[in-house]
Amino acid sequence: MEKRTGWKTWEKPGDPHLMNRIRWDKKELDSIERVFNEDWFGYGKYNQELEKRLGEYTGIPYFNLTNSGSTAIMTALKVLMHEGKLKRGDLILHPITTFPTSISSAIDLGMIPVFIDTKQHTYVVDEEQVEKAVKKYPEIKGMILPHLLGNIPNMERIVSTLDGRYLIEDCCDTLGGRFKEKQAGSFGIFMALSFYGSHHITSGGVGGAIGTKDHELSKIAKSVISWGHDWRVRQVFTARYDCQTIGSDFQMTEIQAAFALSQMGRLETFVEERKRQFEEMDSFFKEYDFFYTPVSDPDSKPSWFSYPLLLKDSAPFTRDDFVEYLIENNVEIRPIMCGNLLRQEPYKRIERVSLNNDNFPIGDKIQKDGLFIPCWGMPDNQKEDYYKILSKYMSSHSSTTQ
Repeated sequence: MEKRTGWKTWEKPGDPHLMNRIRWDKKELDSIERVFNEDWFGYGKYNQELEKRLGEYTGIPYFNLTNSGSTAIMTALKVLMHEGKLKRGDLILHPITTFPTSISSAIDLGMIPVFIDTKQHTYVVDEEQVEKAVKKYPEIKGMILPHLLGNIPNMERIVSTLDGRYLIEDCCDTLGGRFKEKQAGSFGIFMALSFYGSHHITSGGVGGAIGTKDHELSKIAKSVISWGHDWRVRQVFTARYDCQTIGSDFQMTEIQAAFALSQMGRLETFVEERKRQFEEMDSFFKEYDFFYTPVSDPDSKPSWFSYPLLLKDSAPFTRDDFVEYLIENNVEIRPIMCGNLLRQEPYKRIERVSLNNDNFPIGDKIQKDGLFIPCWGMPDNQKEDYYKILSKYMSSHSSTTQ
């Protein structure tokens, strides 16, 4: 069997158009081989170098690697609880449209989410509702803010409204995104990143990181991630299992770190290619009056994860019709995460507070008619086929509306 030295590229019509492809070549293979040759797979020099590179790229000086973006959020919460800044029963602000593990850790730790609706056509939090929630519930202690699908709300307005309350930015979808030239993730006390296979870069399929500007909090995060170990003490026999925190094992392996380190060299290219394809698709869908296309704050520069669409009530087809067509043509498609999280069975039972008595019309519309499709910077030959598939469907229904 011939040894592969790079990712399997899209070749011909009929090949699938996946939500993302992990693009790798001999650089990633060589990086993994070096780890095997050095025969150490736990936390080591490649982890340390990746943490350094993430700091240089984002401007956030202190990073700790994790095994997922979800555990990065859990780590942030556990650090704040360790420091007495958060506790069980505290109110945590969160938008209703989200990926579930953005808020599930807070629920697991006994905090109470305060849900607010999403801003129309943005898929991220509504700044006006942040203001209303803080005014109505001034005891809110903090906020977890997902930059869902790569979009970024008005961070200056949100930070001003929170007025010193703890902000954790879930940047799992938006590495490389900015608000007024400032990296997403640099507005809060912690940021969480994901290196899952569909995200901007990957550590070989899964992985994550937690970043902060606070050196002391970063050291506590390292303890939480690595069994609760007390890194402050000398590494002598008697201190081997001394604990600083009630920790877990959220670590990233050296193999994963080496893979992601090679991906970092491609990050700017990946971000630019995603941006270019997003602009192409945005122009395409705006030619038709079937969908609401995504909207961003004028001061934000999103780093899009995908291309989100929201079907208009006036469209001559249903979401299911469009989904079925795309599946038949080997195009991968997804609903927009949890459009209204409280429609999910396990979340119906949680203790919660909501600004509008669990009335979330925008979240419900996203739940019913939202979807997202691939937009990751495909090679030109693949884009040509992909756009033909989209164009065929749109054109076939244009005649019915004329």
